[in-house]
Amino acid sequence: MNEPSSRSNPAAGDDHPEVSAANARAGLVLFFIYLAFYAGFVGLAAFAPAAMGRSVLAGVNLAITYGMCLILGAFVVAALYMWACARNARLYGGASSAEGDP
Repeated sequence: MNEPSSRSNPAAGDDHPEVSAANARAGLVLFFIYLAFYAGFVGLAAFAPAAMGRSVLAGVNLAITYGMCLILGAFVVAALYMWACARNARLYGGASSAEGDP
């Protein structure tokens, strides 16, 4: 009754800890890259609000342009993370039986 289940302890059911570790590293690297871009946006908004009001692209101000780039950047980061996870699964032999392996 007091046995830890894989639901309460996610690492208990981890058949490929090296894949999980590589995926975690990739996620952290991508997170900090995105965080740097986001911090730049917040820093400009807080310390240089006049710069955020300047037109930079077809009459659209920097705040809108930077914000839209952040949104698109989130999709790019997600795609890079998916690619990194698939690569890690191939490199570290993390293919699961659900993918057709016996």
